[in-house]
Amino acid sequence: MFGTSGIRGPIAEDVTAETALSVGRALASERYDTVVVGRDPRDSGRMLEKALISGLEECGSDVIRLGQAATPTVARSVGWQEADAGVSITASHNPPNDNGLKLWTPSGQAFDTERRERIATRIETADYELAAWDGIGETTHYEQAPADHRRAICQ
Repeated sequence: MFGTSGIRGPIAEDVTAETALSVGRALASERYDTVVVGRDPRDSGRMLEKALISGLEECGSDVIRLGQAATPTVARSVGWQEADAGVSITASHNPPNDNGLKLWTPSGQAFDTERRERIATRIETADYELAAWDGIGETTHYEQAPADHRRAICQ
């Protein structure tokens, strides 16, 4: 599932809304309680972002949605926002029909092999911990984040 730089591949083949939903569910089920989400300008990123956020919220994680943001900005924002993880929706230099998901730690480093394997195992076994109706996560849009947090992202 994960390659050297996250999950990447053609939209509607290897990378689907279901893929993003599953990644969101798995992250939240692994107790990443606050997750930063940003995407590159690819059209398919809008769909993947919605699915990812739905999975995160469904299993109780809160989301800080950056919207369109460069991959390094998403990576650094995890620590700046005091979040537990981050997800860049991007296929980097791959063709326009591709997209992907790259996972980040608070230090701005990509998820290591052990973290990726835990997420992949949850997805493969559909081992998700869905939140109760009163435990569903919430999304804060970057524009709604406190001013000191917004300044940190722009530095």
